Amino acid sequence: MNRSTIIAATILVVIVAYFGLRSVMRGSISSHKEEAVAERTDDIPSAVIQVLNAEPHLMQITAKGRTEPDKSVTVKAGTTGTVVSTPAREGSFVKAGTLLCGLDVEARSARVKEAEAQRASAEVSYEAAASLAEKGLGPVNQATAAKAQLDAAEAAVNAAKVELGKTQIRAPFDGIFETRLAEAGDFLSPGQACGVLVDMDPVIVSVQVSEAEAGKLKTGMTGETLLADGRRFPATLRYVARTASDTTRTFLVEAKLDTGDEIVAAGVTSQLVLPVGDVQATKISAGLLTLSDAGQLGVRYVDDTDTVRFAPVTVIDETPNGAWVTGLPERTSIISLGQDYLSEGASVKPVPAGGAQP
Repeated sequence: MNRSTIIAATILVVIVAYFGLRSVMRGSISSHKEEAVAERTDDIPSAVIQVLNAEPHLMQITAKGRTEPDKSVTVKAGTTGTVVSTPAREGSFVKAGTLLCGLDVEARSARVKEAEAQRASAEVSYEAAASLAEKGLGPVNQATAAKAQLDAAEAAVNAAKVELGKTQIRAPFDGIFETRLAEAGDFLSPGQACGVLVDMDPVIVSVQVSEAEAGKLKTGMTGETLLADGRRFPATLRYVARTASDTTRTFLVEAKLDTGDEIVAAGVTSQLVLPVGDVQATKISAGLLTLSDAGQLGVRYVDDTDTVRFAPVTVIDETPNGAWVTGLPERTSIISLGQDYLSEGASVKPVPAGGAQP
């Protein structure tokens, strides 16, 4: 082999080696790039989502309270005297005007008779003076004075009868004589109590509601009351306070119950439920509710750019199947798995709940 052949072969080997090395290096770089892309892709976490739509839901205001009588009055004495009779039994139904406590009447009865006698005497004097004045045998002013004495005597009779009537302490309305506070032999002064009379027809439910809830209520609205013993009765709103309590900042609401012939006692723990209309709300599992860094109640969801967002919500109703909330978009991709590990603003790969792999 001559010298020129050896040089040509050497050059050929160098060229082949050069292009072979470049090919290997390009493959290696390409492989590293693909791995880097794969690594960047694997860095984006997956988020299992559940697509939910808002729909009309009947909003209800629920408040706890107690049953109360329609009226409750402590019947008191209007004059002094010793109690001589207590004919009404505790717990019995009494009609308006029924005697509850009777005071001694001896001195007052005598005053009535005395006043009636004085009236009779004044009446005779007036008739005589008027007759003489009419015939011109007596002065007119004498007849006028006699008439004034007769009017005063009539007023004294009325006052004595009123005082006598105060010895009979009677029921001011139909109701139940709940508690007797005076017994025979007790001495009562004006303002001291004979007993407590309550009117349980209708039975009232009294509750306290927040300012926001009070603004949605008006008299005449209908709802339902659930008693502690499990009984349910229709309820009609009859009163909504417009002045908040100084201590609780809540508003008093009263509803009357339609109990029919059933007996309902006062002081029974009750729950008043009042429908106030439909609102757009989303039904979610209560377990999806979480708190933001600021302490707001809400849920995390994925927006159209596959970014995690937080939406504050208000729970308007709770059922065994989930909670109804407001504050979410009409259509929401809620993160249903691992939302506590995804921060707001993070990019994710949404995975439908039905297609998620364990």
